[in-house]
Amino acid sequence: MRTSEVVVVGGGVIGASAAFFLAREGIEVTLLEREALAAGASGAAAGMLTPSGEASAAGPFLLWARRSLEGFQALAAELLERSGVDCEFVRSGTLRIAFDAAEARTLRARVESLDVPGLEWLDARALRVAEPLAAPEALGGLWSPEDAHVRSPLLVRAYAGAARRLGARIETGVEVTGLRSAGGRVAGVESSGGAWSTSRVIVCAGAWSGGGRAWPPGLPPPPVEPVRGQILSVEAPSPAPSTIVWGQGGYVVPKRDGSLVVGATEERAGFDVRVTADGLARLLALGTRLVPAIADCTFRSAWAGLRPCPPDGLPIVGPVAELEGLALATGHHRNGVLLSPITGRLIADWVAGKGIPEDAHPFLPSRFS
Repeated sequence: MRTSEVVVVGGGVIGASAAFFLAREGIEVTLLEREALAAGASGAAAGMLTPSGEASAAGPFLLWARRSLEGFQALAAELLERSGVDCEFVRSGTLRIAFDAAEARTLRARVESLDVPGLEWLDARALRVAEPLAAPEALGGLWSPEDAHVRSPLLVRAYAGAARRLGARIETGVEVTGLRSAGGRVAGVESSGGAWSTSRVIVCAGAWSGGGRAWPPGLPPPPVEPVRGQILSVEAPSPAPSTIVWGQGGYVVPKRDGSLVVGATEERAGFDVRVTADGLARLLALGTRLVPAIADCTFRSAWAGLRPCPPDGLPIVGPVAELEGLALATGHHRNGVLLSPITGRLIADWVAGKGIPEDAHPFLPSRFS
């Protein structure tokens, strides 16, 4: 039987981030992933870092999202230095456009309600100056200059590579099949690659976090539901959009490789990860409405992932009160990439005995007990 101070279950962006920040604290950590790194939702994400776009009001989510974004550029540089992987951080800003008066009123109200620095309403003329390729019939848009994006699979590789350099074990193709406990606390995990003795287990398995044999029997699993997101990419026109263009129902994200990513559907289809004709049709209609030049662009590819969605829309992060040594880092829904730094740091701080900060209490698993 092998030993590790901490075992992280799941090799998506949250699990890889947890492994990195744990290793950076000098904590012995092993990450076990049943498929490949970023094989799930993290590999299908558009990589947007847009707190003001995801938050509908001020509150704990917006606070956490802004704090996570603040240090992202420096983190990307550190990960590049440690791993040699560039996650393609781009401070593009986001232009969220309105097509009718009701949308315009809603977006304009966000300027005051969110109180995000630099957030401003642009009228139709200013919008077309900011992004000439955006829909000409738009009445205006909400401009958020702080927003950015990364290439999500590359971010996972960067976290994992940096964690390895710091001494973490990263094992793929290894499925966790059971969790052992003794005396009310974690004792180890069983896996397809053998047994591990450990005193801390962090479950970061996304939509699969509460299912299967890996979850302790008799303990209520975390209430996360898989929500399918279909995404496609096309060759960018020349010139290409310089910013994220967002409208009701989705977004267009320009990438460094000369592509535009158009996403994303939200479908409660269980664990079905198929790309469907209906999904692609809706995405193409949305993309061409937001950026009409997409209609003449060359199609590249399409894919889908399953986002872990909790009932209240907030991530589930922190220790599980019913079993000492067990913690969750899941339920990030559409915001795993954005919240990966602050989530990884929180998990590392908890393992190191630094406790859970008060601003993270709304995300604790105990709210569902």
